[in-house]
This record gives sequence, C-alpha cells and structure tokens, in this order.
Amino acid sequence: MSETSRHVGTLVHRELDRLCRFGLSAALPPRERVLLELAELGVPPDRCDAACERVLAALEHALQDERGRWVLGIDTTRHESASELALSGVIDGRIVEGVIDRTFVDEEGTRWVVDFKTSTHAGGGLEAFLDEEVLRYRPQLTRYAQLMGLYDSERRVRAALYFPLLRQWREVALSPVGQASA
Repeated sequence: MSETSRHVGTLVHRELDRLCRFGLSAALPPRERVLLELAELGVPPDRCDAACERVLAALEHALQDERGRWVLGIDTTRHESASELALSGVIDGRIVEGVIDRTFVDEEGTRWVVDFKTSTHAGGGLEAFLDEEVLRYRPQLTRYAQLMGLYDSERRVRAALYFPLLRQWREVALSPVGQASA
C-alpha cells in the first residue's frame, strides 16, 4: 500500500467516524478541507487532487449504499454502537490491542465488528480480490472479535469487511478463538 493510499484510508476512517457520531447533520466535508487534511497528512501536492476524489467518493458511496447506511446507522437508531473503539485484553496469555472501526448491536441482538477498507480494484476478478482480502484480514478480525467478547461477553459476535469505494460487504467467518481473559 502506498503512503498516499494509507493517508486516504486515515481520512476516510476519520470522516466515517464523524458521520457515525453526528449522522447526516455532519454532511460531507468540503473539498478544500479534504485537500488541506491530506496535505497535512503528507500527501504530495501532485497527488492531492486524486486522493481527495477517492476520499469524497468513499464517503458518498457509503452514504448512498444501503449496506453502508446500515453500518453507519444512518437510517436507524443504533444501540451500543461505537466507532474507532480502542480495546485491549489478554488472549492466549498475551496482551492484545486493537482499534475497531465500527461496532454495533443489530436489530436481532448480534454484535458486529466491521473493518472499513479503502482498497480499490481495477479490472476483472473482483470476487477473487475480495476473497483474498477476507483471508488476509481474518486473523485481525478474529482478534477484534475476541477483544469485543471480553468487552461484551453476552452477545454473539460477527465480523465483516466493508469496502465503501467498491460498495462491497464481506462477512468474515472467524477463525477458532484462543483463550481470552479480562
């Protein structure tokens, strides 16, 4: 991943967190502010315009996509939801930390752990790309689910990846879990 892509992801995460906290009243950030924040993060001037377009597209897609709106809690009241939730705990005798992009309890009482991905994919093979991303991030989401289990032990935890730029959602089957302790 390039530094510019990493900075785009940072800003998209920041803005999605803001949307989760303030809803549609937060609106999309003005282009000028996005350009300024990208420059402050270290995006080279010759890449700022394209990076800005990616940030704004990711936010627009999330707000237009039915699944994106569901994850963000735009059309419904979310209970026990949080964005950018930092957790730590002991798993398999080791201290583990993580920052969960989005978590909430759905209408059926299931706790969701969602990781936002600002990946792009050009050309064919989108399904294969998404399958690879699921495999790549399964260990991370399993750790997050374990940490969430320490935080909210009463609920079933499910995990997913959400790709706002691609308008794609992939539930991630969690790996067998180790022993977690508070």
